Amino acid sequence: MALKSDHARVVDACRARGSRIPEVTAWLDSSLWAMGLLRMGAALRGGIGTSLGLSTLLRLGFHIDVWSDAIGPGLRLPHPFNIIIGEGVELGPGCTLLHGVTLQNSQRTRIGRGVVLANGVTVLAGSRIGEGSLIGAASVVRGEIPPASVAVGAPARVVRATRPGEAAA
Repeated sequence: MALKSDHARVVDACRARGSRIPEVTAWLDSSLWAMGLLRMGAALRGGIGTSLGLSTLLRLGFHIDVWSDAIGPGLRLPHPFNIIIGEGVELGPGCTLLHGVTLQNSQRTRIGRGVVLANGVTVLAGSRIGEGSLIGAASVVRGEIPPASVAVGAPARVVRATRPGEAAA
């Protein structure tokens, strides 16, 4: 179950911040509540064809607008506000999206495993970001970013390779 994997990443983050009781601290983390609404809405859409208003709660409570259910397990939203995931976007497992990320609608937009998208990143329709890449704040991704790369700017350009553990935030 994807929510279990999402929860495990939040617990790990709480543990890394020095929490004495990370399992309890995780339940107080707003990102876990946002992920719960996202995952339960997707499950309901898949099962009965409607999210029964959970997508609206996600939009009203967190300003997160999700139009795709192709979101891998272990998603992390450390600051879960003002995020848009467009229709047809595929998000790989273990990704991290920070505040203000926009992934534009397209059946060809793919975000690889373990990618970190910093504050204010916009990924234009049809773009592809390779596994383990890190995209810097306020960057605009157009085209393709190779795996294990750090890219910044508008349009985003690769500036170097990621360092071990860097993109697993």
